[in-house]
Amino acid sequence: MKIALLLLALVVSAVSAEPSRAWKLWTETPPPGGFTVPGPETVTEPKPTDKLPILRITNIAEPRLEFYEPAAGKKNGAAVVIVPGGGFGILASGHEGSELAEWFRERGFVAGVLQHRCPTNKLPKPWEFPAVRAKAAELGVKPDRVGLFGFSAGGQVALIAATNDTQRLYPAADEIDRTSCRPDFLMLCYPWKILADNSLTELKPEIHIGAGTPPTFIAQANDDPGSLAEGSTLAFLALRKGKVPAELHIYSTGGHGFGLRPNATQAPGDWPGRAELWLQARGLLVK
Repeated sequence: MKIALLLLALVVSAVSAEPSRAWKLWTETPPPGGFTVPGPETVTEPKPTDKLPILRITNIAEPRLEFYEPAAGKKNGAAVVIVPGGGFGILASGHEGSELAEWFRERGFVAGVLQHRCPTNKLPKPWEFPAVRAKAAELGVKPDRVGLFGFSAGGQVALIAATNDTQRLYPAADEIDRTSCRPDFLMLCYPWKILADNSLTELKPEIHIGAGTPPTFIAQANDDPGSLAEGSTLAFLALRKGKVPAELHIYSTGGHGFGLRPNATQAPGDWPGRAELWLQARGLLVK
């Protein structure tokens, strides 16, 4: 499978909440793999029943990466790929995508939000990651300063991808295929279903944390009923065993799906500040 990038011209303001550019990840239409969707791509506005307003996107047949870029003079040379949550049925690409991309852009990062194919019952693969590294000069970033961030189900995708970076599923066909899949840093927020089935003491067998795993930041609420704190704790202990620089924040309250949204719970009000200090300590906030 060959990943190809097609730049789509998007005439938007540099300070707009809209992406500044988008990359299609496949030349084939539709992409290979026999993937079909039940209808046209749909964006659903927040529901009145939402505790926090959630934008939902589904029926994505053609995966793409949408970039939020600072002005050239404000770039710090780093990039991050963001994988939203949504349980693989939808993508919560607002509060777990574009809002975080804006947060990163304000701090000098080129931030790309992955709109992967969905709904799907197969684990999405972040094929766009080596594409960002291979095209680093075009984006105005350094190829050794490219990270991966995952929310909820996107956290599961990010963790599995980051700990299986040496596995190639197809012969390399171009420069992008030959580029390293290992992120330079990994950030997870309430990663979903990373525990092995019917277990509170083991991670999924697809997760292979070891000495080669990139430095990792994890944020999680203790009262999250969907992404259990045991999973984040086991991931941290495995990182510690592998002597990987890692940081874990478990907040007493916060529930699931809080993103960056401020509310009365503890986690949303604190974790972005902790994340910023972590990025600063890793030297990622300066050129």
